[in-house]
Amino acid sequence: HTAVYNGAVTYNANLDAVTYFAHDVLPLLRARHADASFTVTGGTGSVDISGLKALPGVHFTGFVPEIAPLVQRHRAVVVPLRQGGGTRLKILEAMAQGVPVVASRKGAEGLNVTYGETILLADSPTGICDALDRLFRDDALHTRIATNARALVEREYDWRVMGQQLLRLVEQVARKSIPA
Repeated sequence: HTAVYNGAVTYNANLDAVTYFAHDVLPLLRARHADASFTVTGGTGSVDISGLKALPGVHFTGFVPEIAPLVQRHRAVVVPLRQGGGTRLKILEAMAQGVPVVASRKGAEGLNVTYGETILLADSPTGICDALDRLFRDDALHTRIATNARALVEREYDWRVMGQQLLRLVEQVARKSIPA
């Protein structure tokens, strides 16, 4: 009954997501699974995490040189972002590693994901808890989401695929920029 968040809390949106999960979601999850734990990877810098570290089931790893083995030891990656923007690489990394993701809609913003097939989405503490509980209990759902998410990353987000899309875009812009 383990969930991981892979992101440094030195970025305010990550700190907000971690704090929200630790205070509002994890107690609900631990009421269902007393052994439920939440691991946070990445640097903490000068951020005071003493209050978060003191919460039952919350663990901080600090910077780790290789994220994949740590993420793969968890049942799910949780991305309860409520603010911020960016590339959502933490979700794509988890999917590529075959680890199902539970994210807020904000957390999965901009990704071509399908609820119940490649990801579970929830925006409330109860919804996030329910989604994690489903992944903890339902091996078939866990396997389906992990498999479909991995295929999605290979099909749409692999560097070779992205490189070809970028090349086509550059060629389009170049053709429009060069006078005939």
